[in-house]
Amino acid sequence: MQRLEDLLRDSESIDGQDFDQQPPLSSWSQRQKEVQQCWQQARPQNLDNLLSAENIVQMTCNHCHMREAVIRCGECMPSEWFCAECDHLVHKHHTLHSRQTTIYGFYKYIPPTECVKLHDGKYIICEQDCLLPTAFPQMICSCDTVDVAVSVGRSIILVCINGRYDLHVPVLTCKHCNKQWSPAVSDFVRSGYWPATMQAQTLFHQDLFHSFEAMKTVAPGMSRQAFTSMLDQRTKQFGRTGKVNADAFQRSFLQYMYCNSEENQLLGKEPFVCPACSPEMVAVSVDGNRKLYRFQKINQSEELGFFDGVFLAQDSEVSNFVEEVRGAVKSTAGKAMCGESHWTAARETSKQANKLDEEGVEIAVCRHGFLLKGLNMYRGEIFAYPMFLQKEFQSAKFLAMDVTCRYVPYLEKVSEALTHLQPLQKMRHCLSVMHAKAHNTKCEILWNARNQEGAGTTLGEEVEQVNSYFSRCALTTKYMAKSVRTDMLTVHAMGWNQRKENGLHIALSSRFKKTVEKTLDVTESLKKMQDQLHCCDDMLKQWVVDVKQWASSGSATASPVDARGLQISIEALFVSICQKKHYLYRQNDRNKRRLKISQKIAQEKKRLLEEIQRYNQQPDGDPVDTNSVVQKLSNKAAESMIWPWQEQNTDGVDILTKKKLFDQVMLASRLTEEKQILVKEMMQHCQYLKDSVAKVQSLMATVSVSTQTGSYPNGFTEEGSMGLIGLLKRRLQDLRLKQQTVTGTYRGILKPSPRLVEEEDGEMEEEMDWQCDNSSEDEDEDDAEVGT
Repeated sequence: MQRLEDLLRDSESIDGQDFDQQPPLSSWSQRQKEVQQCWQQARPQNLDNLLSAENIVQMTCNHCHMREAVIRCGECMPSEWFCAECDHLVHKHHTLHSRQTTIYGFYKYIPPTECVKLHDGKYIICEQDCLLPTAFPQMICSCDTVDVAVSVGRSIILVCINGRYDLHVPVLTCKHCNKQWSPAVSDFVRSGYWPATMQAQTLFHQDLFHSFEAMKTVAPGMSRQAFTSMLDQRTKQFGRTGKVNADAFQRSFLQYMYCNSEENQLLGKEPFVCPACSPEMVAVSVDGNRKLYRFQKINQSEELGFFDGVFLAQDSEVSNFVEEVRGAVKSTAGKAMCGESHWTAARETSKQANKLDEEGVEIAVCRHGFLLKGLNMYRGEIFAYPMFLQKEFQSAKFLAMDVTCRYVPYLEKVSEALTHLQPLQKMRHCLSVMHAKAHNTKCEILWNARNQEGAGTTLGEEVEQVNSYFSRCALTTKYMAKSVRTDMLTVHAMGWNQRKENGLHIALSSRFKKTVEKTLDVTESLKKMQDQLHCCDDMLKQWVVDVKQWASSGSATASPVDARGLQISIEALFVSICQKKHYLYRQNDRNKRRLKISQKIAQEKKRLLEEIQRYNQQPDGDPVDTNSVVQKLSNKAAESMIWPWQEQNTDGVDILTKKKLFDQVMLASRLTEEKQILVKEMMQHCQYLKDSVAKVQSLMATVSVSTQTGSYPNGFTEEGSMGLIGLLKRRLQDLRLKQQTVTGTYRGILKPSPRLVEEEDGEMEEEMDWQCDNSSEDEDEDDAEVGT
């Protein structure tokens, strides 16, 4: 028996050693390890394959099957090998193909203006004229016999995603009447190009603009110089020469984007409207982004941008409103305060910064992250700027800000002087959730969005997500002219909203699912906390009332003058450190500035600990736990701090314990509200799509009638009107496909748990079914209305 026990003991020790030395890999880690090993084993073979691809092999022409191939075109695969004669015959119709020649003993790219010819038994490179690929008209004259000759016209530059091409405009000549035709600007646009100037000396491929817009949307910090430099590199890579003019590219791009936006307006699109917040919006979040400043420029053009007033409000309107407010109310200089702490963003007035024209942008965002409106800041983050944006969105239920506690009294003061602004007081206010952590604890309880009935789980921080995206735009916009900056920021905003709209149904359904799951978890967690503290439901209600009363009251204890001064200093330093940490990277884009703020934080932290030590030496006072303060300051999101002189302990339970339960109760209530809010927003999204379909159908009928009577809308030609009808048809099809996708997603998230939402679920299901039943009928009606 003893021997068996010894053997078992030895086996256990061996197993333990193996386990310690070789821990089991997770399935993901194992897969990554296997993939890395496969690549490592294949590396020599991949290198050999890469070298073998550069080997010159004697090939026969894939087209005539007779002569030796001297040209390879990767875009003509699988018949990529050409002799000199077949290359000329085929590629005079495919000018933009990138070709390689083998006559030098290696593969070398040659431009379309060069070809290979056989001369005295040797292959040589010769120059040739290449024509711009353009759509030709069916007829250029009234002759019965169509017999035209194609000749070389003026030089023209074409820029596409593969770089620059030096080509010639084709000229058609009738052999009978000698009438000539050459493409005009309208023909270039029909062929998929866009002119750099109205003389059309340079053309940009429209697909190039779409690529640039997509790249700017996902990488907003990329400049036009970087993009055109990439085009120059591709030009050189494929054997061509020449540079792309960055200024001409930007000017032409903005012209194209403006025409596209006008086209979208004719199609009934609304780029700055959230489908889930229309017509009833729960909350709008407002905040400034000081990284979007612009350096002061001398002798700059006063020309307005194409998108002036579309997203960014016109400066004249904003300045008139600011002057009206400042004239009606006497402003207080300096930073406003929350408790005993100063807030940079809470100002009634501010001086204009040197060396800057615009100091930033104030942005309004809905709770789904849609950009709604913005304005240029010229005097820092003063209260008049969010008030202007609030005036634009009075229908919203809540206004979320980072300094609500100071903004509301200022709004009341302004409303008394300017009676037409009194309706703004009907809107409710709340502090954004994360910003509330940097406020005084009592202020957080009173104004935090989590504690506002009807707000759901609205964070109020949605504008921060947008600012993190917009801040990357500042890398280029701070050097732009005023008009170009306005246009580029508007293009970025429209691209951002388009991405949000494409994924809105996924975001809402995912948010609903997470809300349902979190509601169960929070309810269970609240029940456990009640059991641990032996708190019944009636006592819980009383504790909630106690916390609200405590937050509304002043200091709980009377302190000596010296002690009270230390208390004020400790509170102010703690909140100041939290604020500086919160804004360290959000509002500062330079390392030099961040270093100064970090040094300031270290100085204030040292001073805070000294003040706490002095306070703890005071007689007749509860000491402050220094370790607890240091621990809270070290957290990324500083927690609420309730100081000993603030505590009320009349029933034997400290206020911090009551606040923990209070926070759970508020969170559970907001989650319950959020489910109902999300169902309503899903319904509004479906209704918005339904209304959009009806709007497009009405537009189609109107344009169709106008076309038939010969009174074309907006001064368009007959071709323009017919083209608009085609775009409306495509828009209608896209909307119906979107309807099917959205309703299917919402039905899938609601059907598994029909009891989670109340009667509104049934209404939404009926709405979705009604839309699906009528979709086929609408298609027949459209064809009958258009009559094409």
